[in-house]
Amino acid sequence: MAQTAVLDYLNRFDEVQANFKAQELVDFMNGHIDIPVIIVALYLALVLYVPNVIMKARNALKCQSFFALWNFILTVFSVVGSFYTVPHIVSVIYNRGLRYSACAEPHEFYFDGRVGFWVAIFAFSKIPELMDTVFLVIQKKDIIFLHWYHHATVMLYCWHGYSQKIATGLWFASMNFSVHSIMYLYYFLGAIGARSLIRPIAPLITTLQLLQMVVGMAVTIASFVWSLDGEGCHVDPANSRLGLIMYTSYFILFAALFKKLYLTPGGRKKTADVTVGVEEKKRK
Repeated sequence: MAQTAVLDYLNRFDEVQANFKAQELVDFMNGHIDIPVIIVALYLALVLYVPNVIMKARNALKCQSFFALWNFILTVFSVVGSFYTVPHIVSVIYNRGLRYSACAEPHEFYFDGRVGFWVAIFAFSKIPELMDTVFLVIQKKDIIFLHWYHHATVMLYCWHGYSQKIATGLWFASMNFSVHSIMYLYYFLGAIGARSLIRPIAPLITTLQLLQMVVGMAVTIASFVWSLDGEGCHVDPANSRLGLIMYTSYFILFAALFKKLYLTPGGRKKTADVTVGVEEKKRK
């Protein structure tokens, strides 16, 4: 009975994915551009006000189990997102070429259907991912600049990029899902006490993130250049400028972090409580 119910749910969920149409969501996002701005304002209040005022005289909350569960959920989410997006973009590149994968009208190759559903979920996932910071705040952990700067800017960028139907969106979603699959698994294993086992792969995660930023910059620049020739490219000029600034700043910050952690003598020891990665959560 339970197995039948699960299979029925999965079939209905697959039907929702298969029949997904992005335009209604695009219209909603364009009609509610105030939502991400309000969320960022509240988020900055969380980062800049709550730790120094509300939590200052309070004891840190113990939430190890919830923290582990949260990272496990994000790991599964990222793996499933990778399953749908990565093979699709590889197929598009192989069959239609790089330019098509970064310039074609999104409805032609990824905006609707199962892949489109997961790209849409990816764009919206940047809002609940702000919970990463909530865990830091209630545990009275340090919140470094890279952590909150990344969360705020990537959420704004994803909302803007999706609402403008940029062709490069599948590139960005595929890369982010892939890196997050490894990164959140790393956090999950650390949260359940397997830090000594996973510590050797920490430099790999930061290296993958640096590579993600390099590819992000390259795709953004290429699509912008292609948009200027006769054939054109389905990207928004403002979004391209914002994306280049975002990816470049991330690369600089990650490179500085990598140098501090792994190239500076004693750097890793001095920052033993800091995890690698965009979220930069403190080790448990």
